[in-house]
Parts: sequence; structure tokens; C-alpha cells
Amino acid sequence: MNATLTDDRRRLVMPPELPARSAVTVQQIDEDTWLVKRQRADKKFIMVLFPDVPRLPDDPEWEKVEAAFTQHAIKNLAPFEE
Repeated sequence: MNATLTDDRRRLVMPPELPARSAVTVQQIDEDTWLVKRQRADKKFIMVLFPDVPRLPDDPEWEKVEAAFTQHAIKNLAPFEE
């Protein structure tokens, strides 16, 4: 563990094991703690955040669109076998 100061642009020098221009995520744990994680190139993840929706409204027209999305998404899947 290394102790250091951030510069006037709030940049932090990371250890030499982390290549320059590496993709990282920064997560604030509490008021004084941040967690920095390297994003590996072999892991293809996308994070999508949705607002908290307690209940979706009933809309028959939108349900037809959802059904079309579902049919398109599953058309190339192999049938389920038990």
C-alpha cells in the first residue's frame, strides 16, 4: 500500500502494475473510502442502472411491443430440453 496526495486536478498516481490509460471504476464506500477496480479487457460487462419503479402501468399496446422484442430475442435460441 502506498500513501500519496492527489494533484491539483484530483489525479492519483497508481502502482506501476496498472498500465497507463487502464479502464477503472471508482466506487465510494463511505465518506472517506473509495474502491478503485481495474476493468479487465477479457470481461465484457455493461452496467445499466434503472430507477426504482414499484409497478409498471398496464398498457396493451406496449405489451405488444414487448412481445415482439421477446420473439426477436429468442428466435435463435435452441429449444429447452429436459
